[in-house]
Amino acid sequence: MTRTFAALLGLVLALPVMASPPPSTDPAPALAGGAGEGVRARLAQPAVLRGRFEQSKQLKGFDQPLVSRGDFLLVRDRGVAWDTREPFASTTLLTRDRLLTRLPDGSQRVLLDAAQSPATAAVNALLMALLAGDLDALAGPFDLAEGLADDGSWRLVLQPRDEALRQVFTRIRLEGDRYVREVQLEETGGDATTLRFLELSETPAQPSPGEAARFD
Repeated sequence: MTRTFAALLGLVLALPVMASPPPSTDPAPALAGGAGEGVRARLAQPAVLRGRFEQSKQLKGFDQPLVSRGDFLLVRDRGVAWDTREPFASTTLLTRDRLLTRLPDGSQRVLLDAAQSPATAAVNALLMALLAGDLDALAGPFDLAEGLADDGSWRLVLQPRDEALRQVFTRIRLEGDRYVREVQLEETGGDATTLRFLELSETPAQPSPGEAARFD
């Protein structure tokens, strides 16, 4: 499961593929109260969140990152739809039950199906938790350390707990305010992925029939 999670996290968080600064080497911030409780109090929990994404995948030994941009739709308890615009058009749907891609020609490929594997359901749940800032789900496989700023922003550092995860990830960092604004994934091999969320909006507060149908 761990290797599958690493590959798919790299896919989803590098799926859409924006240059980002190199990963910081500063130490993780000290806990403020319970693990993640300060962040939890600041995070909004909208039923629907829409916006743009910009993402980079910096490969060790390469000067230029792989870059992608597009739009996303998060419907809480349903899933996340990634509509990549650059460099190539494609759509990726992530739910707790499946992960699939759709191309402009109408072709579709199911990458994971939870009905076929309990491990797949766990992978999808972790991916959803990272993108939605679901701290309850993240507290299981990771140790959480938070840093809170007076302006309402926060940083959450996720350190893998088990040995298998530590072989893949150095750490994962989330930053934000009312929303998760950035996710940084640092791999033990030296690769780094950064995903930024821009122009976030909660309105309309409910998905349209067309938006909801995307997850059926």
